[in-house]
Amino acid sequence: MTTYLLYDDALRSYELRHEITEPIGDPVLFLETDGRRILVGSVLEQPIFATREDVVDEFLNWDSFGYRELVKDQSVATSDLGSELVRRVLEKLGVSKISVPPSFRLSVADYLRERAVDVVVEGEAWDMRRRRKNPTELEGIERAQRATENAMLTAARMLREAEPTSDGLLRFSGEVLTAELIREAMQADLLPQGAESEEIIVHSGDACLEGHKIGHGPILPNQSCIIDCFPRDRRSGAYTDMTRTFVPGTPSDELKELHAHCRKALKIAMESIRPGTKDAHEKVVEYFHSNGFPTFDHHTGDGPLTTGFFHSLGHGVGLEVHERPWMGQRPDEFLVGDVIAIEPGLYFPGIGGVRLEDTVVVTAGGVGRFTDPFPYDLTP
Repeated sequence: MTTYLLYDDALRSYELRHEITEPIGDPVLFLETDGRRILVGSVLEQPIFATREDVVDEFLNWDSFGYRELVKDQSVATSDLGSELVRRVLEKLGVSKISVPPSFRLSVADYLRERAVDVVVEGEAWDMRRRRKNPTELEGIERAQRATENAMLTAARMLREAEPTSDGLLRFSGEVLTAELIREAMQADLLPQGAESEEIIVHSGDACLEGHKIGHGPILPNQSCIIDCFPRDRRSGAYTDMTRTFVPGTPSDELKELHAHCRKALKIAMESIRPGTKDAHEKVVEYFHSNGFPTFDHHTGDGPLTTGFFHSLGHGVGLEVHERPWMGQRPDEFLVGDVIAIEPGLYFPGIGGVRLEDTVVVTAGGVGRFTDPFPYDLTP
């Protein structure tokens, strides 16, 4: 029998937030042992979990383990008070071996090991727990997705209504249209919908090759504009991730071609993702390679690849915007319930770039969407 244990606050620990769903800011102790889920905390947390049978079977107060006497004991260092409480809980429950994630506090692990507790770090086991999204997280991802789509509509409207100027720029409502202006408008849209994002990526023209750089400066007419929005639902802490590429004006034939290939790659990925498979990235890579595009998997030159398809097909999404399952050169096998972002892209200097990204959930029959499909058109 494995005893799973966490000791942290739920703002720092994604594992703890996943297990208890509440954004608790003080350290609490979570255990799952012998089929029971136990939470130990202060009187401040007790009202929160009094009616949360869906999260824990039993809530215990630190006072039950001699907290008030412990703080008066000068032989115990202040920095060890929490560790000693954890040890006392384990002793009372008769637990001598625990499973913890890699993020577990090293000082607590050292303290317990010095007192004959077998602390086993099991990253894979904890990753698997988090891949099974709970209802709170799934609801949060759906809310974040709807908020993202509304914000993306705002960005598309700004690009659509922007007018070219004699100096080769675009103006929207009398201002030069910039990445900053689009980002601020999208952020303002997200907040009333209970979502937030400080790092919406907005790239125009050759800036589309700049990866995770946030983007700044004017949006160029007739050039690709990649908008990558990955907001956090404030209620649940869960993310979504969505990218669209627009062209304010007339796209070049080269951009149209890149866009058509990315649409096809997204379709290939969607159709190949099933529980028990892990070859979606490989299939998209082979599609791009067979059409003459550079890919990271086939790259043999010096230095990193910076054109063509130079990143992975996607990643898991949840309480972190990038988490398991991985979807690159060392992919994970998909499981029912995985939430993943699929994002094929192609990028070339002098042409710009195209990236299309959707967040979906893996089902027994393939993939399911959190909302109706959002248009992929280059025309905003």
